[in-house]
Amino acid sequence: MTLRGVPVLQYDGLGASLPPDVDDRLAGHWVTPVALGRQLGSIREFGHRVVRLYDAWARGEEEGPARSPVVLTFDDGRAADYDVAFPLLLAAGVRAEFFINTAHVGQPGYLTWSRIAEMHRAGMSFQSHSHEHLVLPALSARVLRNELQTSKRLIEDRVGRAVDFLAAPHGLVDRRVVDAAQEAGYQAVCASRGWPARPGDTVVNRVTVLRDTTEAQFRAILTRQPRAYVAAVARALLTRLQHRVALKLRPPYLDGALSPRGA
Repeated sequence: MTLRGVPVLQYDGLGASLPPDVDDRLAGHWVTPVALGRQLGSIREFGHRVVRLYDAWARGEEEGPARSPVVLTFDDGRAADYDVAFPLLLAAGVRAEFFINTAHVGQPGYLTWSRIAEMHRAGMSFQSHSHEHLVLPALSARVLRNELQTSKRLIEDRVGRAVDFLAAPHGLVDRRVVDAAQEAGYQAVCASRGWPARPGDTVVNRVTVLRDTTEAQFRAILTRQPRAYVAAVARALLTRLQHRVALKLRPPYLDGALSPRGA
């Protein structure tokens, strides 16, 4: 038995060690360059096709588990996306989606617009991770609208391509965020729910690849084996619960910040 849908893989960070601005609790989300290279090799070795997110979402790209298409996504727009992911993707001959926080572009440790343009010319796609990486459900309607519109406009102006998808920071999404995103012109919102994505849904499920994801687990994710997704779903539910509890303990519509930073 296999699950329906397309595996949309989410990478929160790349590197042998954590950047100084990231909380130690996110260490498990930092995948080593060696591991990423092996995972790209596994995708090729087992005959899976890397497809663009829009194609998987709009056209319903789906095949049997042995050749299931897969989407690669990288969050936050850190410098490692260029230094680590970009050369490995080029060597593997595949393209990926990069969700960037536009307020961080050009800051130390993050991508610059020139590098984003270079990656785009090589076939990489850039989508929105909001403007300042705030917790979107915690924002007032005005600030939420600004977060979504500013990021979309800046990327489209700089890259020259439409931005169709929003990846909600920390994977926190509610109906109000989805409605605001669609009003701003996004096709769908990506969330870290640990389940294969279904074509045409307003919320695109993603499964997070972790530092300790084994080759066997990675293979099971690619072939949509239920055993590979049960733990991912449980982890995603626990993370969302922790974040929502944190939000309940602070005044509503404060500033949308949430620690630790990342994801």
